[in-house]
Amino acid sequence: MTLLRSAARTMLASYFIVSGVKAVRNPEALVPAAEPLVDTVVPQVQRFAPEQVGELVPTDAKTWIRINGVLELAGGLALATGKGRRLGASLLALSLVPTTIGKYPFWRHSDPAERAAAKEHFLKNVSLLGGVLIASRDTEGKPSLGWRANQTRQQLTADTKKAQRKVGKETKQLTDAALAEGALLVGAVVGGSQKARKQLTATGKSATKQAVVAKDAAAKAARQAQQDAAKRARQAQHEASRLAKAAGKEVSKQSAAAKKAAAEFAENIQLGEN
Repeated sequence: MTLLRSAARTMLASYFIVSGVKAVRNPEALVPAAEPLVDTVVPQVQRFAPEQVGELVPTDAKTWIRINGVLELAGGLALATGKGRRLGASLLALSLVPTTIGKYPFWRHSDPAERAAAKEHFLKNVSLLGGVLIASRDTEGKPSLGWRANQTRQQLTADTKKAQRKVGKETKQLTDAALAEGALLVGAVVGGSQKARKQLTATGKSATKQAVVAKDAAAKAARQAQQDAAKRARQAQHEASRLAKAAGKEVSKQSAAAKKAAAEFAENIQLGEN
C-alpha cells in the first residue's frame, strides 16, 4: 500500500513539477492568458486589502505566473517525495484554481472547436484539482489531526459528562448522608428532649415527693416541739407548784416560829413587870 501510494503521488505530482518549471523559466508564454485574470483580481485585492498589504501586491502578470509556478514546483516536489505531502497537495490545489481559470476560460471562446478544446482542458484541471484535494486529505491510514482533535473533543465531552455524573452521584450520596445524619441528629435531639422532659418530670415528681416528706417532717417536728413544750410547761408548772407549796410551808413554819417567839417575848415582858 505504501509503494502504491508513493507511485500514485509521483505520477500526480509530475504534471505540476513540469508546469512549474516552465512557468518559472518562461513566464512570457503564459502572459496573454493570465493578463485578463490579473487585471480583474489585483485591483479588487488592492481595494479591499489594508494599504500596507495592497502596496506589496504585484500588478504585472509575469510576476504572478512565476509565483504560481513556484507553488506548483514546491507542491509537486513535496507530494512526490512524501515530505510534507499534504501541505504540498494543498499548495497544488491553491495554484491550480487561477491556472485553470486563466488558461482555459472556455466560456470566452466563440469558435466551437476552440471552445471544446478549452473545455476539455478545463475539465482535466478540475479532475487534477479533485486528485490533489484527495491527496491533501490522505493520512495513509493514520488518523488525521482533525480526526484526532474531534476524538479528543468527544473524549473530553464524554469524560466531562462522566465526571458530571460522578459528581452528581457523589453529591447525591453526600446529600443523602447529610439528610440521614440530620434525621439522626433530629431524632437524637427529640429523643434527648423527650429524655430531658422525662428527667424533668421525674425530678419534679421527686421534688414534690421530697417537699411532701419535708412538709411531713416539719409537721412532725412541730408536733414534737409542741408536745415537748407542753411537757416542759407541765413540768415547770408542777415544779412551780411544788416550790410554792414548799415556800408556803416554810412561810407557815417561820410564821409559827415568829408567833412563838413573840409569845415568849410577851410572856417574858409580863413576868418582868411582875
